[in-house]
Amino acid sequence: MHCTDCGKENSDNAQFCINCGSKLNNTEQPVLRYCSHCGNENPNNSIYCQECGQELEKTSNSDDEILQEMIHVAPAKAISADRKILYFTDQNIYIGEGSLMVGSGFALGGLSGHLIEKKMLSDKEKKARSMNFREKAAQDPEIIVIPYQNIINLNMGKKKMFLAPKIRIETTSKDYEFYISQTKKYKGYIKTIPTILGDKVTIE
Repeated sequence: MHCTDCGKENSDNAQFCINCGSKLNNTEQPVLRYCSHCGNENPNNSIYCQECGQELEKTSNSDDEILQEMIHVAPAKAISADRKILYFTDQNIYIGEGSLMVGSGFALGGLSGHLIEKKMLSDKEKKARSMNFREKAAQDPEIIVIPYQNIINLNMGKKKMFLAPKIRIETTSKDYEFYISQTKKYKGYIKTIPTILGDKVTIE
């Protein structure tokens, strides 16, 4: 485990850091800094990425939001190729721009299309880990922010044979409905979203 004070790697059962002597907390996850260039995890006190050498962004403020889950979706009622991403942080849902490629890897050229899609998704997920959501939303008026306290219910629909499952977000001011693009991950979403929103989630 990494020491959260100096970043030194210690054995998993160590009680004190071998470098600075600080008390280690074995019950908590170490604080990590994600590189915005390659997505690599670095000790909290790192200045440069140990994987690619990129200078890391300044340490996040205590009020910065932490990404919990992200779901690629398509609007359920729009006659459009528009795609979105639902970013679930520890405080809000952010609805941002998505990609038409998600969910259509094989249609883009068999296995090669699938690999291109996989690489693109990996890059988006790495970037989201180090994203400053509040700053991004302030800069982009197209991003919709839904505070968790404004959510009345989030319904996760059944997965049907020929239709992608739906996710419906009912809020105090407006409702949103989407088809989930990555249907293979749906079982995982059914597990993670209730841990974020608790009893506000209903699953059909």
